[in-house]
Amino acid sequence: MNNSKPWILASDIDNTLTGDAQALRQLAARLAAKQARGMLFLILATGRRLEQVLNGFDAEGIPEPNAIISQVGTEIYLPPFAPDTAPLPEWDTLLREQFSRNRAVSFLSGIEGLEMQPAEYTTPLKASGYLDKTPSPEAAVSLIRNRILEAKQEDAYQAIWSSGRDLDIIPSAAGKGKAIRYLIQFLTLVSRRVVVAGDSGNDRTMFDEFEHGIVVANAQPELTRLGDETLQPGIYFAKQPYAAGVEEGLRNFGLLP
Repeated sequence: MNNSKPWILASDIDNTLTGDAQALRQLAARLAAKQARGMLFLILATGRRLEQVLNGFDAEGIPEPNAIISQVGTEIYLPPFAPDTAPLPEWDTLLREQFSRNRAVSFLSGIEGLEMQPAEYTTPLKASGYLDKTPSPEAAVSLIRNRILEAKQEDAYQAIWSSGRDLDIIPSAAGKGKAIRYLIQFLTLVSRRVVVAGDSGNDRTMFDEFEHGIVVANAQPELTRLGDETLQPGIYFAKQPYAAGVEEGLRNFGLLP
């Protein structure tokens, strides 16, 4: 193994890194030391908007990454980071080829109790709603996914359900896992290993795309059930929650001593 190759860590933010401020400060310092020595390429993969990620650097102690994947894997950002930084145009163009937000919204019509998310979370590549007031969120998700299949649009649209509440209709070519894969190829990164970390359903595509992952102890059922899937031998289920669980997993994989 060539030890000169950096690791790649792609981590969700909310309830994966955040949740325990002291544990996050400790982890962020250790990650920053690895980054400074060229031993780690850090990707933040989140459902947040870019501005929310940037605000979290100071307000929450979120570690500053080498790249940001936001809006559930529909936007990729490279440094220098600023509120007016434009997403990576190559990725944006690729996703727009088959996706229509109006068509995406049509799959959500008539779902009892569904509420669309506020305008600030609206983008041309994502139609998002809340399902916590629906009689059965799981049934609603199944109905939406069946609508996509019946319309023969599964190659263009996918439904991502997370934390029992958040629903996103995004391009089938998007999602956190595919965005990470695209970024690695775009930057021609050569890594010793890619490790992903998450806690909820919108992180699932990262675990589907990469062999090694960390599920923090506070994870939602949509990720903890990965433990029942024998085809996922490289997933580490941390005993600790939040950033402490991420650090525990990184020690297991040898990224941290």
